[in-house]
Amino acid sequence: MYHAFRTAGRAASRRRRRSGVPACAALALTAVLGLASACSSDAAASSFTPAPHATRVPPSVAPDPLPPLSSFITQADGSRVSTVSADYLFDANSADLRPEAATALAGIVPQIREHDGRVEVVGHSDGLGSTEHNLDLSRRRAVAVQAYLTSQDIPASLLEVVAKGEQGATDGVADASRRRVEIVLR
Repeated sequence: MYHAFRTAGRAASRRRRRSGVPACAALALTAVLGLASACSSDAAASSFTPAPHATRVPPSVAPDPLPPLSSFITQADGSRVSTVSADYLFDANSADLRPEAATALAGIVPQIREHDGRVEVVGHSDGLGSTEHNLDLSRRRAVAVQAYLTSQDIPASLLEVVAKGEQGATDGVADASRRRVEIVLR
């Protein structure tokens, strides 16, 4: 008897599960049809309004200002150094001073005039290009700054050009921090 009751219970349970499957399918079908009718492409029934066309204004881009060169940093050995990126002073792969660079260099001329010791103009470059080319480029850039300083009545006998080239730079890497000219008051 126990066995018969258990079998009858299983059959009733199976019937209940089967009857629930069509109900879920019917509910899902109703939901899909309702969604499809809500997304109809009937223009008369639609209240969709497209967004107005926007006008994109391109941003205005100004170059970074030249950093002030009017101060020198005192080193541990007592020398004073003013550093400026060669990207501000020169065009790419050029040793000709840009007009705005000459104006900026004028800010350090009074301090150089007051200095009674040697003045080193040290040129540096990054690791792009050959070692020989970078050494020559750093020398020509230092000479260009030296020429500017002599044109400002600083005696050429006090000025010394030092070319460092790509010394300390990684080969084949464009590193803006390496492209610089330093003016060292000794």
